[in-house]
Amino acid sequence: ATFNRHELWKADDPERFRYETATMGCRTRVFENRFGEKTSIGRGNLSFSTINIVRLAIECMDISEREERIRTFFSKLDELLELTALQLHRRFEFQKTARAKQFPLLMSSLWLGAEKLKPEDTIESVINQGTLGIGFIGLAECLVALTGKHHAEDPAAQQLGIRIITRFRDKANEFSERWQHNYSVLATPAEGLSGRFTQKDKKSFGIIPGVTDREYYTNSNHVPVYYRCSARHKAEIEAPYHDLTRGGHIFYVEIDGDATHNPDAIMSVVDMMDRYNMGYCSVNHNRNRCMDCGHEDATDGLEECPNCGGHHIDRLQRITGYLVGTTNRWNQAKLAELNDRVRHN
Repeated sequence: ATFNRHELWKADDPERFRYETATMGCRTRVFENRFGEKTSIGRGNLSFSTINIVRLAIECMDISEREERIRTFFSKLDELLELTALQLHRRFEFQKTARAKQFPLLMSSLWLGAEKLKPEDTIESVINQGTLGIGFIGLAECLVALTGKHHAEDPAAQQLGIRIITRFRDKANEFSERWQHNYSVLATPAEGLSGRFTQKDKKSFGIIPGVTDREYYTNSNHVPVYYRCSARHKAEIEAPYHDLTRGGHIFYVEIDGDATHNPDAIMSVVDMMDRYNMGYCSVNHNRNRCMDCGHEDATDGLEECPNCGGHHIDRLQRITGYLVGTTNRWNQAKLAELNDRVRHN
């Protein structure tokens, strides 16, 4: 079950390219627009780059004094944010040179304002109503590297986490004014990126407990999937980041049993979503279906159908925003995360 509330995306949010960024795109619903109608219809996201804030934090771990360590981290982050904004701007400078006739479908009816373009016109005025996303991954591991604890464990770590993502938001606003684009901040879901960044950092820095000791970095600002806490505590920790990441975010809870027969559990999550002003929420639960006879249930790890004895079982699971019946095509990092998940009571 997934829920999306009316989200007012705001235009949140120059010189060398370095290893802490990776280009990707995903999960965002644009709304705020400096150059036209404020709507999610007829617009989209043009480019995305994600910053590996974990690596930045690891590079500061040898600084013994806490405040100096954090100041150095923010200095590194500011440099990388500048770089990322410039990189996205330069990509836009290339994208805008395309002409309307090169995209007959997009520029005929799908993009806002495209109907005003002539075949030889460039698409700049239309696509500049889209967004340029600056993402981040592994806030939990970043905080462990900087403070020794993640944001669900320690209020001071949570305060620092909000400071970090607020810096993303404030800089994105600044970039929007400077470059005259719709820069946004997105909570990168890390479908493949989490493992890729982690592997590189393990190679460079070795195994660091709570930081590089798993196969993945935690999805954006989420509480680590293996951390046992209540759904309410998880919501209280993650909710403040939704207003800072209006280029895309998600809150989810893992529940026991079959949610299709427990509407109260679903409604409690919807109520939390409203209470904590979250923009996008999901309730994850087991759902098995026998492909031989059609029997369905929510048994953990079901291998044999209790109705017909068949072994052709489709297990519906959510990996990031996707509902999947098989995990055969997912990378090892996301499978490791899936196996580490705990239930939220």
